[in-house]
Amino acid sequence: MKTIWLFSAAIAATLFGMPALADTVPVKGGTASVDVSATQMSRLLVQGEKITSVRSLDDPNGPQVLIQNDAATGDVFIGFDGDTSGRTFSLFVTTDGGETAQVLLHPGDGPAKTIELVPETKAASRAAPMLRTNGYSETVTAFMKLMFNDQVTEGVTYEPASERPSEVNHLSVRTLGYYHAAGLRGIVLAITNRDTAPRALPAEQFLVRHVMAAGVSNELLEAGDTARVYIEEEAQ
Repeated sequence: MKTIWLFSAAIAATLFGMPALADTVPVKGGTASVDVSATQMSRLLVQGEKITSVRSLDDPNGPQVLIQNDAATGDVFIGFDGDTSGRTFSLFVTTDGGETAQVLLHPGDGPAKTIELVPETKAASRAAPMLRTNGYSETVTAFMKLMFNDQVTEGVTYEPASERPSEVNHLSVRTLGYYHAAGLRGIVLAITNRDTAPRALPAEQFLVRHVMAAGVSNELLEAGDTARVYIEEEAQ
């Protein structure tokens, strides 16, 4: 099994010198405008909060926006059913912290994206993340290896998930379980291609500001194939 691993800007600066590829979009006047993929699944989240409610405004005679809100992470996965050429879609998202924003989606021909919304209340006080030293990068790497090898060790626990799979843009997404350690949380997903054509599953779409590392067992899924996704983040 070939697994693609990507690390956040802070960790990557130490290990590889790689930049993060997630899009950070500020919410201004209660509205955010984002570019998303018309053909691949995109991921939407709000910095430091969980999205608890999503409402969409669709044209009943036009293509539909497909939405799945992950109750465990608060992330929203977005896809489209039909030709989206020249169209804009509108979502209203509400978080567990009481933030509400209108999100204008502009589908295009680009690859899947992860978009992190920054509420106005947080944007003014945002500070650059501090890189922890003294072997922290090695800890992040070791934690990812444990997840990949389905292992636990002293100080690490694993909790299987009982959530039902969700369907987003011909992809079945199921949470397999959660890893926990001091200051770290790992999420293991199984994503199956339910389409009749191959689908790309780039690791960078899971790499956002609060995620330190992401791994994908297979970045190109043939029809019926399943890949595992490993997401490592700081414990909240």
